[in-house]
Amino acid sequence: MDCEIFLIRHAQSHPRASVPDAQWPLSDLGRLQAQALAPLLAPLEIEEVISSPYRRCLDTVAPFVGRQGVSLRVKHDLRERTIVRTLIRDFAEIWHRSWEDFHFCLPECESSHVAQQRMLAAMHGIARESTGRRVGVSSHGNVIGLFLNTIEPSYHRAHTERLRNPDVVRVLYRDERFHWDEGFRLAGLDALSSSHASTPMDHDA
Repeated sequence: MDCEIFLIRHAQSHPRASVPDAQWPLSDLGRLQAQALAPLLAPLEIEEVISSPYRRCLDTVAPFVGRQGVSLRVKHDLRERTIVRTLIRDFAEIWHRSWEDFHFCLPECESSHVAQQRMLAAMHGIARESTGRRVGVSSHGNVIGLFLNTIEPSYHRAHTERLRNPDVVRVLYRDERFHWDEGFRLAGLDALSSSHASTPMDHDA
């Protein structure tokens, strides 16, 4: 095994139209989830955490990094896909269409294809520089789903929608290829995770 990667989807956030996407904070529940996640990750023996620069990802892994004393660095290409420029109430229509047509995107936004290739390249870079190590990668639901689609093409929109906040996915890297450990379940995670549908949102600026 060349590298073992634990993809960590961030805890529940609180999107607000008045706040840039990259600065959305964790919700009250999300902050509790981040604290509770730290001891659950400890047995995985993660040696380094690499995170999206977005606040919700950094705040999710901060309790774990502080508890374990592991290094944390930011990788910009782990950021979430820019699906819309601000919160909109008919988001579901855009979301569905972007999974039906990987090249579709709104003006000044990012298509699924572009985000998928960006995330895949970032993951290859992490894996190649982390040979023989266990690393945690803190990122976002959409790009994690798009990345898993490159490993298993049947993994699509409905599967991505079942990712929870937070969630943890185990991926192995061998012979320049990723292998998704579909049977991996992080002990204790079910008790603290929430569905994305329960995320509180402030649509009004």
